[in-house]
Amino acid sequence: MMAFPSPASNQKWRASLGKTARKRSKIRSLPVLIVLVLASVAIGANQEEPNADKEHEHEELGVNPYTTPSIERIFAQLDQLRPLPFDQLKRENPQSIVAGREHKGLIFGGLIADGFLIVEAERKNLVESFGRVLLEQARSLGVGDRVMRHSASLTDLGRRGEWPRVRQELITTQIDVEQAMIDLRDEKMAHLISLGGWLRGLEISAGAVEAEFSQPRSKILAQPDLADYFAAELKTLPPTIAHAPLFEKIRAGVKKLQPILSKSPQKLTHADVGIIRTEARELNDAIRRGE
Repeated sequence: MMAFPSPASNQKWRASLGKTARKRSKIRSLPVLIVLVLASVAIGANQEEPNADKEHEHEELGVNPYTTPSIERIFAQLDQLRPLPFDQLKRENPQSIVAGREHKGLIFGGLIADGFLIVEAERKNLVESFGRVLLEQARSLGVGDRVMRHSASLTDLGRRGEWPRVRQELITTQIDVEQAMIDLRDEKMAHLISLGGWLRGLEISAGAVEAEFSQPRSKILAQPDLADYFAAELKTLPPTIAHAPLFEKIRAGVKKLQPILSKSPQKLTHADVGIIRTEARELNDAIRRGE
């Protein structure tokens, strides 16, 4: 178990969060790219807009479309990379490990991204095990009740091959888990789940682009604002978490990725894409192993 930070450390952390919140007001134009998310954003014209009270609560906690974009947009972007080389991109479901809550948040985010890949590849045989592991991981975060019915529905719909409805179920799962974090007033977890999803989504996308490289396909990887955002967010973690070996490694990895992801799409080379995939994969492997 990780020790809780000292009162003095907490004061510094809160001050840092205040600075980050002020920065967010300056990035209203942040593009929504590949990131795994647990935040409430508009996901379709046929859905109700969140009421003013919910929007205020989300902004107060630092959870908004600029920090955690909608997974529906991720589906749309993965559609552009079809057909996905599933056998090259897949990985085993996470094993149960002894980990701190923050580490579990990263694992959960990556797992949701794995779900995107399964749905995009329409692998009926993998949906049931995915739903089961998703529920196990949600329980470890204390949000099992929110995910239980979605897990059963994902399994049932996947067996029947109703992929548009499976997509919608994942989107609804996103909203419910995000609301659970809001109810717990745990904005830090929302950001870490988003970070875990972004890293796995980056690995999947880079792998798909590397397998069939072209300039139009590579432009999906040009996401400097998100790389900069997560680099800044990692600096706001409490000291005892920020200086843990795993989070030190993630911070160094994101820093290494920033200049490559900041290139214009026209200048991204096949070699760059390979570096992005390798670095993202190493970070995701470290998250799974708890290094």
